[in-house]
Amino acid sequence: MTSVPEAIPESMHGDQQVDVELRAELARGDMALSTLTPVLTHFLNTQDRSLFSDSIVARVRGMLRSASARLLRVEAEEIGANDVYGYAETRADVLAEELARHAGFLGHCHALSIEWQLADRLRSRNGIDPVLSPLLQSLIVSDDAQLSDAAMGALAAQARFIEQQKRMEMPLAELPEDQFANLISVWRRQREDLSEDLATTVEKRIRQMRAENESRLSLLERTVSGLESGADVALSLTHAGAALFLSTLARKAGQERDIAVVSTNDRQLVRFALSLRAAGLNPAETRAQLRCLHPDAAMPAAIAHVNSAQARALLESSPFGHAE
Repeated sequence: MTSVPEAIPESMHGDQQVDVELRAELARGDMALSTLTPVLTHFLNTQDRSLFSDSIVARVRGMLRSASARLLRVEAEEIGANDVYGYAETRADVLAEELARHAGFLGHCHALSIEWQLADRLRSRNGIDPVLSPLLQSLIVSDDAQLSDAAMGALAAQARFIEQQKRMEMPLAELPEDQFANLISVWRRQREDLSEDLATTVEKRIRQMRAENESRLSLLERTVSGLESGADVALSLTHAGAALFLSTLARKAGQERDIAVVSTNDRQLVRFALSLRAAGLNPAETRAQLRCLHPDAAMPAAIAHVNSAQARALLESSPFGHAE
């Protein structure tokens, strides 16, 4: 096979057609991402399903309500409510509605629902177990005790994630710190009748619970980190499975994980391809991963003419293009 040069040939430097073309495509993807939250909010409150499937909308709504009810149960316990579950159930919808107005939290729930959908698609199309991928199976028996421990933890957490998604649940221990902070902030604003001491006690209890349970995303990150220079092996959807692949892609391409997840959508082909190139895959490998997700899609020709550094620079030029 003829190799594709990593760097743009000198003859192309005067002609910035490749850069202009990719920036234009990335900008179109940015536009789609920028409208995601208001559009999703609209469909959470209507019966129109022209842009979001029933499955996605129901799962996002379920996660919003689940997180709200779990927090309110802690509140109910702290105030000594006679019926803890009843107390939470009667207030959960109102808090969930407020939470749905928070772009960051809503976006995270949306990304999790897309990840679950991707894992299910890999299972049905490629026979990849959504919990135990070939790579994770090999890491569990690794001679590296720390890597094996992280992989075992990731396996258990992934099994819980799949079941939680089926039930449309959002455990508070699984929220990234920034989204947990968003939840607490929204709750405090809505429940401003609560005393500061009570609000602080509720938050402290939940934070203690979170500290006792390492989250799935943390375990996945620890597993990817343990691979060190061998992390490229996880940049294969069929070998690594969706969860490890997405964590590795985000880490190596310098992207927020939720954005890496959303980039798997067929309207974000350029962002996904650039992320793969930024993560170090060559054009042939990038094409293979694109086809794994979108068998009928063609890789944009310009992708073959940018190297990893150029791909990362293009991504960073996007308002959605870098990790915090």
